[in-house]
Amino acid sequence: METRTLTPKQIEDLHEFCYFRSVSQYEVQVEIVDHLASSIEKLWETNPELPFDEAMYLVDEQFDGNLGFETIKKEKEKALRKKYWRLLWKFAGDYYKFPKIMITLLLSLGLFSAFRLSENNQWITVPLIVLFVAISLFYRLYFFPTFVEIKITKGYSFLLYEVARIGLRSKTELYIIILLFVFAKHQIHFSTLTSILLSVLIPLYFVMLYGDYFFISKKIREHFIEQYPQFIIS
Repeated sequence: METRTLTPKQIEDLHEFCYFRSVSQYEVQVEIVDHLASSIEKLWETNPELPFDEAMYLVDEQFDGNLGFETIKKEKEKALRKKYWRLLWKFAGDYYKFPKIMITLLLSLGLFSAFRLSENNQWITVPLIVLFVAISLFYRLYFFPTFVEIKITKGYSFLLYEVARIGLRSKTELYIIILLFVFAKHQIHFSTLTSILLSVLIPLYFVMLYGDYFFISKKIREHFIEQYPQFIIS
């Protein structure tokens, strides 16, 4: 007896079911649909007369409903972010090797000197906040729409594209700005140890910021074009 398999219409129904379970990103849907299809066809091996709707219901129970779908979605996002974080750290590492380390050292020495010479480090923290915000706005309002944004077929969304739009370190950026804002609210003169730490960490963050916005986003764009050319509107 021929093994029963899913029809193209039933595969489409599984994609619709993913929408019902609040999974809209296409690459996540593909992974979930693959799991669902395999499980349904496994059920049909022992019970080939089982209706598709009932088989889908049984498999959904195995997935534990929304919880199972959300777990797969989070795992997919985690794996994707991990992949691009590795690329970002590799990019940042180049700025701690010769010759780019000269740029990082100059930034660190300049910051340390400014912190030690200034009687009120507000004059340094406030411009840093303004710079962080300016870079973020430049990326979101100009660079992303001009050099990264892709016109996608209506009705589709992609996790890969969302990572490019938001950035890998969107939460970290918020925390850094809040921390600097706290410093900026009070007249303060950092200790030598704090000045050294900030002089090392702030240039590192600038390198990560630059890499995330202007290197990783373009890499993600390249990978998106390679993987999903059929969804790009010319």
